[in-house]
Amino acid sequence: MAQAIGSGVDLSDPNFFGTVGQMLRPFPQYSAVSDVYGDVARSTYHSLQLTAEKRRSDDGLIVNFNYTFSRTKDNLAARTGYNFDQDWAAGVNDQPHVWNATVVYTMPWGADGKPGSGNPVVRTIVKDWQISGITQFRSGRPLGSIIAACNLPNAGNCYADYNPSFSGPVRINGDYGDGDVLGATPPAYIDRNAFQSPAPFTYGNTPRTLAFDLRNPSYFNQDLSVRRDFPIARMKLGLGVDVFNVFNTVLFGGIQTNITNANFGRVSSQANTPRVGQIKVRLEF
Repeated sequence: MAQAIGSGVDLSDPNFFGTVGQMLRPFPQYSAVSDVYGDVARSTYHSLQLTAEKRRSDDGLIVNFNYTFSRTKDNLAARTGYNFDQDWAAGVNDQPHVWNATVVYTMPWGADGKPGSGNPVVRTIVKDWQISGITQFRSGRPLGSIIAACNLPNAGNCYADYNPSFSGPVRINGDYGDGDVLGATPPAYIDRNAFQSPAPFTYGNTPRTLAFDLRNPSYFNQDLSVRRDFPIARMKLGLGVDVFNVFNTVLFGGIQTNITNANFGRVSSQANTPRVGQIKVRLEF
């Protein structure tokens, strides 16, 4: 049948009888192959990790800062794919720069020799309040595969091709989320013209992730907490206020990566939670 469709088709097995699509499968003699426990994927992770800290001292201040510079690569999609070499790319959770800073500060007001210590009422109100915060920054994760129209019968999915005639910036229209993302014609932040669908029976030449070094938005977050314990006889009453995402920073997500979709390059969701505050009361006895 394959030779009947194209007389020039070269069969690896002269006795093969089937469709061209079946012939192009890795194991054409079988209708399906499942390798549930196959050791076919691999991953690597390399990093530089730095930590600096200031431990508690008489000034009541504790500071911890840590930074990680890393790269992870894998071909974990190879378990369900057909093109292992092309699937070797930056991991979907690759974040080259990650830093965290924590600060805990016991405020000095009301302590011996400090402002407010001479007045019993003021001392009772202002002493031993503690403020703490966590600040986080993470590079954006790689943008997922750039999907295109495929003609790969029975041979998996394809990625888009780079458009050889394209020139200019791939990231357009400012930062993710700029403009009216909820309007009738929301902006696209990736230029569709940078890509094209691959030729029939080819997998496309863009990588599984990080085409044109495209990443999702970076992540920034600041949490803040204020608390104090009040001794009451043999009990202890703890009062506090926590605020998460203090600056109400928005992290955009849901970026469409299928070039055949009318929403290609647009954002469709918020990937983090808005500012949230809570009051906490704890009684220990």
